[in-house]
Amino acid sequence: MTASGHTPQTPGDTITAERPNPSARPVGRGVDRRRMLTGSAAVGAALTGIGALGGPVESAHAQTIAGINPSQLRVTDLTHVLHNDFPIYRPYILDPNIFQFASIEEDGFNALKLEIDEHTGTHFDAPWHFNDSPDALHTHEVAPSDLVCPLVVIRIADRAARDYDAQVGVVDLRRWERRNGRIPRGALVAMDSGWSARVLQSEEAMLNRDSDGGAHFPGFDIEAIAWLLTERDIAGVAVDTPSFDFGPASATNPEAHVLLLGENKYAVEMVAHLETAPETGAMAVVGVANIRGGSGGPVRLLALT
Repeated sequence: MTASGHTPQTPGDTITAERPNPSARPVGRGVDRRRMLTGSAAVGAALTGIGALGGPVESAHAQTIAGINPSQLRVTDLTHVLHNDFPIYRPYILDPNIFQFASIEEDGFNALKLEIDEHTGTHFDAPWHFNDSPDALHTHEVAPSDLVCPLVVIRIADRAARDYDAQVGVVDLRRWERRNGRIPRGALVAMDSGWSARVLQSEEAMLNRDSDGGAHFPGFDIEAIAWLLTERDIAGVAVDTPSFDFGPASATNPEAHVLLLGENKYAVEMVAHLETAPETGAMAVVGVANIRGGSGGPVRLLALT
């Protein structure tokens, strides 16, 4: 029952999810190095060539923008549709509970109530998620100008089909650069492992647990994260899996999270259909919910070409 006395009902007759007690989550370790996110241009200002957010457009962003024709703009949605039966990474994430609490017939308007973990569906990891330092950025503190980025897509789907624990390594990043040029400053570097199909299939297929209960899915290896932080200057990384720490490390040793978020960079996880985005030449728009004090939040991720 809701506070108003109505029984929660979900659109499409989806059963309202029960709310289990949360289990302990992995705890990140602190790191000393801190760098604020570097600037990029907001999408509207970028496409018109106007520095509306108060700063010059970075050359890498300008080059990406130059390849986008506003009159022929293509928008690709890289976001999963969130619903009560959407697969989650238990026991770390709570079941979503989305239900209709108002209807036109009874209340004069339609509205849903959303009870969801910040890290459900296609979602954002803010630096504070694994970084307790005083300068760690919460969700609302990440600059809007850092949420519009050149999109770099690293494709490892063929390898991931054979090796469920495949990881993006430095060799993959260098191979991408040999084909496409240097990874742009302020880029969102995304892993396309083909895992979207598993996410849409079931929670069991997504987590791909072994007989001991350990999850197996692709991610970034720690050397690749370190290389992107020291040799390039990215805004963040994105993956089509539940975590950018690959499966076996995601629950027991999330060192990629500790390193990347400890540098005040961000991540987007559970991205959808990266196979539909180009390897290079697109601008990513990371439309994260602006939650005060948050460790993340739901994202509508778009690629503009």
